[in-house]
Amino acid sequence: MTSGTSVERGGRRMLVGMTTLTSSRADLAPRARVSRFLHTRFGRFLATYLEMTVAMVVGMAVLGAVWDAAWPDVARHPDGMALTMGLDMSVGMGAWMWVRRHSARHILEMSAVMVLPFVLLLLPFHLDLLSGDALLTWGHVAMFALMAAYLWARPHTAGAHPARTSSPTLRRPAARRGRLAAALLVGGAALALVAGVLHPHAEAPNAHAAVFAEYAHSTDWVWVHDLQFLSAAVVAAGFVVVSGTLTRAGASPTLLRLGNGTAAATVSLIGVNMAVDGVALKGAVDAWATAGPDQSASRFAAAEAMRWLEWGVNSFFTVLLGLTVLLFAAALLQCAHVGTAVRLAGVSGVLAGVFLVMGGLAVGSRGFEPSALPRVATALYVVMALGLPSLDRAAHRAAGTTAVVSSMDGR
Repeated sequence: MTSGTSVERGGRRMLVGMTTLTSSRADLAPRARVSRFLHTRFGRFLATYLEMTVAMVVGMAVLGAVWDAAWPDVARHPDGMALTMGLDMSVGMGAWMWVRRHSARHILEMSAVMVLPFVLLLLPFHLDLLSGDALLTWGHVAMFALMAAYLWARPHTAGAHPARTSSPTLRRPAARRGRLAAALLVGGAALALVAGVLHPHAEAPNAHAAVFAEYAHSTDWVWVHDLQFLSAAVVAAGFVVVSGTLTRAGASPTLLRLGNGTAAATVSLIGVNMAVDGVALKGAVDAWATAGPDQSASRFAAAEAMRWLEWGVNSFFTVLLGLTVLLFAAALLQCAHVGTAVRLAGVSGVLAGVFLVMGGLAVGSRGFEPSALPRVATALYVVMALGLPSLDRAAHRAAGTTAVVSSMDGR
């Protein structure tokens, strides 16, 4: 639309000004409509409800691996399954609420809402008034209904507690060490994954006769184990790189020195493990595979001794790796003021460290039984690593703030 003004001059009308008016349709764009919707009470309720639901499902999936390892027949007990599922979902939801800066009161109230239906339905279940399937079905229905009612009656949103925008210890920019550390940690995990795929794994690892025969036919055994050792060295380097940035972000130097020490010890132990598995065990199974009937039994016993030694070393290095991840996760939690990504990294690191320790203890007691714990721990560890670049951004923001304040003080 255009509008103009004109004046009479010499018997003629002359156009002396024109303004072009445009009608903006930005308020009709999908993003604008979604934004307006999310600022309504129902929009905030729906977004929070979906967030909680996703966090509950993730918690149930992640912690379900723990119950599969610790209590394999939990599915046979509907009451135990109901309580463990309620606990898993409450932990997942509570952890995400903490990451999103909900208050402790809201976290506890929501957790109670999650578990209460299952607890109340246990009485009719044990009185044989309710079947196991009905216990689980109606427990979930009541849980989601109560959660919706609570969120609608007591609306609360993320960010209830304002975060500090900068830390007094973040004075110098960190030269993108958080990004470098994340690349090293994720790269080390990727190398370990590649080495695990290349490692012979067709036979059950605790079926020694079959697995020894498989190992004896491997032609790339040594360099695959060299790759496994390299992956651990890269991971340890990532932890060492990020320790300086965490110190500047406000983490305890003592905690980080302990983390660096356990990282170094982990690399040392995995070196021993690769020497036992990558060299000694391979020699033992090759000798057994080529032995005559009179020497086969003794050489098989020697190979089993090497295997049991591998169990022990693998158990201790996995526990140490878990402790290393736990120490650095604790350091990340000390820097929770930096932002949501760092808080999520800290929570994920704690879970990954616990799962690694549990996996290491399981190897020490039962050998290399199939388990979902290592895969879940690796996924959580990667989530932790991906939160580290936020430390760089916080460092640069703090450095910029310090520079502005200094320039104003100098005037």
